[in-house]
Amino acid sequence: MKIEERILNACTELAQTRGLRNYTVDELAARAGISKRTLYRYYRSKDEIVEAVLDKFMTRAAAEADLMIASEESPLTLINHMLHYLFTNGRFIISEPGLNDLRQYYPQLWEKIEQFRSERIAILIQLITRERQGSANDIDPRIISAVTMASIQAVLNPDFILGNGLSFEKTAEQLIRFLMSAVAEK
Repeated sequence: MKIEERILNACTELAQTRGLRNYTVDELAARAGISKRTLYRYYRSKDEIVEAVLDKFMTRAAAEADLMIASEESPLTLINHMLHYLFTNGRFIISEPGLNDLRQYYPQLWEKIEQFRSERIAILIQLITRERQGSANDIDPRIISAVTMASIQAVLNPDFILGNGLSFEKTAEQLIRFLMSAVAEK
């Protein structure tokens, strides 16, 4: 395994239980099995490593979503698959320590996540509205899109989740269930 990959994997492992900041560069280097000096040859700072881990995760999540879309699964199957992917592979972001760190120390990374998920959700909304075309209770796709995005932005963010003592998983599952029931055929 390449050194850069070992560094990113070590960061992900530490972040899953400690959040994005609650470990030292020494601990990160030791977990990667390299010296601190070697780590700094690849990355200038721990913050740069955290951002690289996030970028790697989003790239893989987008590829996973694209595979599911290409398989022409139903939007509900796609949503469930991607939630499972997020809960399994994105634990370092959606854990309470990860959300706390995003809120407190990495608001710029939260904005990056927000932009990424907005783009991906727009694709999903297109799939849902395409599937619903011709139904007796069509809702203008622009309304579906605006309501969905506003709901996700208001509920699936560190401030709401942590401020209400919720977990990301439970919040996401309930929000998806609510949104899907709102656009389900009557």
